[in-house]
Amino acid sequence: MKTGQVIILNGVSSSGKTSLARALQEELDQPYLHCSLDAFWNMTPRSIAANSNNFPAMKLAIAHSVRALADTGHNVIVDIILNGQTAHLEFCEALSALKVQTIKVHCEPKELDRRERERGDRVPGLARSQLASTHCQISYDLFVDTTKLSALECATKILGECSSPNSPVT
Repeated sequence: MKTGQVIILNGVSSSGKTSLARALQEELDQPYLHCSLDAFWNMTPRSIAANSNNFPAMKLAIAHSVRALADTGHNVIVDIILNGQTAHLEFCEALSALKVQTIKVHCEPKELDRRERERGDRVPGLARSQLASTHCQISYDLFVDTTKLSALECATKILGECSSPNSPVT
């Protein structure tokens, strides 16, 4: 069985990861599933806060889910917030031996604030509170800035600069 490829979009809340994932799905020649941290948090009961205190291994569960998808031949775009090097290494350890590309998704703080207000489903200041740790000591394959580029422009940059995300799975 062919093994799928994985693209990790790592960035703070409201940085544009979901819009970028959708743009990539439209532009890639091969189908890619969109695996979102938000979708996993949405599985939690409404009466229980969806946070790392109540579900400490949620990101590891996502990594194992992505692994299962890739092992069964599915390409996957992961839309996640990995808070620093340890979280990134743990996530990637679960994906060892897979073809994984990690993209830094950046957005300027003022734009993050505007997006949070516009969304209305985030606690004000959440994205800013994640800025210091999210990209700390993580090695990336590529950097995109959603402040300056649209989701489509960022997707085009990823397709042009990453090693063969458009290639058929072998």
